[in-house]
Amino acid sequence: MALKQFAAIYHYSIPNTLEKEITIRTYKINEYILTAGEEIDGFYFLISGKYFVSSQEITGKELLLRYCQTPAIMGDIEILEDCLIQSNCIAAEPCTFVFIPKKIYEKELKYDASFSQILLRELAYKLRTCTISSRVNALSPANVRLAAFLCTVSSDSQVSYISTNNLEETAALIGTTKRHVNRILKQWMDQGIVERENDEVRILQWDKVKEISEDVRFE
Repeated sequence: MALKQFAAIYHYSIPNTLEKEITIRTYKINEYILTAGEEIDGFYFLISGKYFVSSQEITGKELLLRYCQTPAIMGDIEILEDCLIQSNCIAAEPCTFVFIPKKIYEKELKYDASFSQILLRELAYKLRTCTISSRVNALSPANVRLAAFLCTVSSDSQVSYISTNNLEETAALIGTTKRHVNRILKQWMDQGIVERENDEVRILQWDKVKEISEDVRFE
C-alpha cells in the first residue's frame, strides 16, 4: 500500500527488484526525524503527515525554515553534496515515509533519469522556499511572521487555537521572544482578533490573521 501511495504522489514506481530493500518509517508528533550534524542514511519520501524544518542558530534557538507536506523529500541535499544533515526535521503530526537506503541509490538509482528528475524538482522547490523564508525572517515584522506561522500550520486542519505552553517554542521558531509574542497577542485581543482562555489562545477572526500575514507562508 505504501509503495502505491509513493507511486501516486511522486509519479515514479520503485523497480520490482528493489522493493525488498525499501522500508517504511513512521514518526510520532514532535519526534525528531533528522538531526542537524548527523550522518544521513538515505532518502525519506513523505507519504503522509507534515513536518517542519528548522535551522539551529548560534544562540541555540531553532529558526523555522518551512513546513512540509507531500510531496517532500529529506536527505537529497546531504547525499548529493556528501555532507552532514543540514537542518532539524521534526514531525508536526504523525508522519510516514518511504525510506530508500543511500547504498541502494548509489548502486541502482543514481543513473535512473526518472528518479533524478524527482530530486531535481525537490531541490528547485527548496531553493525557492528557502529564499522566501530567509527574506521573511530578515525583513518581515514579528506580527507578520506570527500570523504567517499560524496560517501555515492551520492550512489543513484549520486549528482555531494555540497553547500558551508552546509560546516560547513558537517565538523561537519565528525568530523572536515569548515576551514579544505576548505583546502581539495582547494587541490582537484588544482588537477582537483572538481571545485568551486558560492555557489557550483562540483565534476568532481568521480573516484578520490572514490579512496580517500578508500572504506569507512557511512552506
